[in-house]
Amino acid sequence: MTYPPIPPAPELNWDDLAAIPISENHVPLKMLEPGNRLRIRPFYFENGISGAINNIYLREEALNRLETALSLLPEAYGIEVLDGWRPVAVQEALRNDFYRKIVSRHPEYSEAEIATVLDQFVANPHNHTMPPPHSTGGSVDLTLFDMQTGQALDMGTAFDEPSRRSHTAALEETDLPAKNYRRLLVHIMRQAGFSNIPTEWWHFDYGNQNWAFYTRQPYAVYGMIQKP
Repeated sequence: MTYPPIPPAPELNWDDLAAIPISENHVPLKMLEPGNRLRIRPFYFENGISGAINNIYLREEALNRLETALSLLPEAYGIEVLDGWRPVAVQEALRNDFYRKIVSRHPEYSEAEIATVLDQFVANPHNHTMPPPHSTGGSVDLTLFDMQTGQALDMGTAFDEPSRRSHTAALEETDLPAKNYRRLLVHIMRQAGFSNIPTEWWHFDYGNQNWAFYTRQPYAVYGMIQKP
């Protein structure tokens, strides 16, 4: 089955997102439990990132919407969740790690160019008017897997790959199978109420400032939250 093309979306502008007010609704975090078609793989813990935890949490409302997305997914596929709520210490470690990757790949970049690319993939953990999206419990990173083989689908890039090909619509002009997989993922997640940031095919939001910006809500309902 072919899914609708991924529509264009505004580029990330952290100043615009930070200007969105937050009216915290105090919905608690809830730990995700694996199921037949829902795999839990705490990617950063698995890869030894400082401060990462061996569980995945989301706000309860976001978790309910993830379950809705799973119900919309064709039965041949399952969802593998790689990250959810994230401590600020992990955000700091990831930003430092991405900085090193960008410098290694692009030694010709100036500090300003590095900062531009860095902000596309890892939010600044010290922006006081915008908590890092994952620290709100409303962001989830995920991919799809084949139920018959158990293998993750080829989505065109690796998870967390800091390149233009990671942009959600980057494959729209290609004939790669990954184009339709990305379309499927975006289709079911949006139907369930999530938004997607255009620089990361794997990243979806509900309730936080990212979500409010991309779904044109007057305010966010999730601010930063501590682990229960």
